[in-house]
Amino acid sequence: MYFDAVVGSEFESSGDGQATVRLVLREEHHGPHGFVHGGVLCTLAHQSAGAAAYSRCTGGQEAVMVEIKINFLAASWTGALVSRSEVIRHGGRMSVVETRITGDDGELRALVTSTFLVLVRALRPS
Repeated sequence: MYFDAVVGSEFESSGDGQATVRLVLREEHHGPHGFVHGGVLCTLAHQSAGAAAYSRCTGGQEAVMVEIKINFLAASWTGALVSRSEVIRHGGRMSVVETRITGDDGELRALVTSTFLVLVRALRPS
């Protein structure tokens, strides 16, 4: 089982440098303060940004996240979160992706920028 299944997120769309991931919030997504844990938003951003970056790869390339910067703008308690990512710049070695996470009410919850290393081969353990 992959991590995505544990989180419970669903990929709604991916392609042409864009991707959308949706998560219906559950009690286990909450942190000790009662609202959704920031790690949940980081996970959603990683999932959608990775799918967006990977959709721009060609000829055996892969994209691996090397940096993420997240601004938490509002808390969430219930409902759903939607993470929409778009590749801002895709080059031969790096890809930069912007992600906006909103609640199902449309309110912006987080703004994220991430950087991916574009590889010409898959990473494998040695």
